[in-house]
Amino acid sequence: MITLRDRYRGCLLGGAVGDALGAGIEFLSLSEIRRNHGQCGITGYVPAYGRTGAITDDTQMTLFTAEGLLRHYQQQSADRRGPAAAIWRSYQRWLNTQYGEPAAGSGWLSSQQFLHHGRAPGTTCLSALHAGHPGTVSRPVNNSKGCGGVMRVAPARLAGGDPFSVGSQAAALTHGHPSGYLAAGALALMVSDLVRGRRGHQQARAGRWRRRSDRSADRRDARRARPAER
Repeated sequence: MITLRDRYRGCLLGGAVGDALGAGIEFLSLSEIRRNHGQCGITGYVPAYGRTGAITDDTQMTLFTAEGLLRHYQQQSADRRGPAAAIWRSYQRWLNTQYGEPAAGSGWLSSQQFLHHGRAPGTTCLSALHAGHPGTVSRPVNNSKGCGGVMRVAPARLAGGDPFSVGSQAAALTHGHPSGYLAAGALALMVSDLVRGRRGHQQARAGRWRRRSDRSADRRDARRARPAER
């Protein structure tokens, strides 16, 4: 029997495999890829970062997102700040691995030496983490709408909670533009639904229903507000 834990493990492993497949061509154009690997592009792992099958910062940060969520789940009775605070602390531990700083007392994930390698992380992530204070949806740390927030939120539902909210909050830690964090929330929701066996057409139907519900709620709120406004 395939358990939910098995599905999330497969999600993380599949993401890492895809990341490793693309690591060697991440910064190449389509024409360069075809020139180097043929018209079909890559069909297997290619050299990257001095080895074959290397992961990038995408997988590194996804693993630290999962670590933050699990730590929050284990400690939430003592920590009421929510999952984003725990994820922020995990990202700070990831930041240490990029500079070879000691991982003593930082937990099991930080002690894995294969993660202690710089893999061309985005400047937005680095600058936001170096700033020392987390961004939020209501108080953005910058105006970035890059993909650095989306790439790491697949496990957003791993420890419970609303995946859209958790995914958005996790991305907003470093990416302050709505296009940066709302896209992350959408991806987290889709992954959560798929991991739980929800079909794509069911997701689309649920999305349409949610939009209709939101519009209906907005109209109700507007009608209720009119007497007071007068």
